[in-house]
Amino acid sequence: MNSKRRFQWLTGAMVLLSASTLTINPSHADMTASEPAQPLESEVAQMGVGNLVDSLVGEGDMNTLLQLAELAGMADTLANDGPFTLFAPTDQAFQDLPQSVVNALTDPENRDLLQDVLGMHVVPEVLEANDIGNQLLNTLNGPVNARVQGSRVNVGPARVIDTDIPADNGVIHKIDTVIIPNDVQSRLEERTTTTTTTTETETTTTTPAPTPSPTPTPQSAPQTFPVTW
Repeated sequence: MNSKRRFQWLTGAMVLLSASTLTINPSHADMTASEPAQPLESEVAQMGVGNLVDSLVGEGDMNTLLQLAELAGMADTLANDGPFTLFAPTDQAFQDLPQSVVNALTDPENRDLLQDVLGMHVVPEVLEANDIGNQLLNTLNGPVNARVQGSRVNVGPARVIDTDIPADNGVIHKIDTVIIPNDVQSRLEERTTTTTTTTETETTTTTPAPTPSPTPTPQSAPQTFPVTW
């Protein structure tokens, strides 16, 4: 074989080898494109993210929600149970509530009302932002209407302002307004009226009738004796 043919043969062999290598070993980009997208739960498990309470703490602007969850006895549920989707009001959202409502909800005697309010923010399944459409969300305390308009998502009266904050037992979507059940205000007013009526009854005192003064006993005139000089 002359040198020219040998060169042509070697060149052809190298081309075939390169083609075989490309066929057997696809690029990283090709492999990545062919891999199915992993759900949020799998990604969270690989990342080692903490529970919903840990994620709330990490965000730093939902401390009021954490305190109220503790007061309502729901913090352990958010930490250990699930999976949940938590629509979490920010601290500013709670500051926007009337002070009278905040005072009533933090009263230990109204713990059941606080649980009802917080329950409206928890859905017992994982709903990522892309899963939410125009629908009724079944929360722990009844349905809440979700509406989507373009990139804007509303849940009840609240606007979703941050989405898909991961946790190993669910996901958090941050909202700008506290969702108050329709009957909570009337129940608060009823309890306030009852408390006021009871207090007024307890503080009302009956003015005792004046005690008549004793009738003075007439005194007899002093006895006199004639003086003898």
